[in-house]
Amino acid sequence: MKPGEMLEGLHQVEAVLPELLANQQLDSWESLDIDYEPPRVERLWRQHGDFRIYLHRIHPCAQALYHPHPWPSAIRILSGEYEMGLGFSEELLPQNLMAADREVARATLVAGASYEMVHPFGWHAVKPLKRPSLSLMVTAKPWDPPVFKHDDFGKNVQHHPLTPEGKSQLFQDCRRACGHWRWPAERQ
Repeated sequence: MKPGEMLEGLHQVEAVLPELLANQQLDSWESLDIDYEPPRVERLWRQHGDFRIYLHRIHPCAQALYHPHPWPSAIRILSGEYEMGLGFSEELLPQNLMAADREVARATLVAGASYEMVHPFGWHAVKPLKRPSLSLMVTAKPWDPPVFKHDDFGKNVQHHPLTPEGKSQLFQDCRRACGHWRWPAERQ
């Protein structure tokens, strides 16, 4: 995956996201309440062509989990802000990702910011500041072959969907947050 490709995918999804967030579309989104490690993440997701689209509410926490992604991704922060640590390790084992000497950068990102993660050995940790943040994440197909054992990073955890009320609230909050700035197609 070349740098810039996932950001282009993010822009493609942003161009159709208002339609995908129409009221009648809530049933086409799946949900998860990810609470096995901090931060707690409320997630909606659905497939759209070759991309999987995720909407996240990430809750503040004292210490965030460093984690790799099993696929290339691009993220746009819709509301709030978070501190992000970025790292790199060719040995993607949980104990390596916690080592401070693996972190290569730290940044604070605010609403409207976007970034991509396109290297299979990259990892990060996100820690919302002051209040929950909302974000849009777009992913491509998983790395082939896989570069780490996903079981070490929560795959074996029993995940539960959001309550119907929680799912609806996250959907409505993301719809409102997406309306606060202009989509790429409208910038031209």
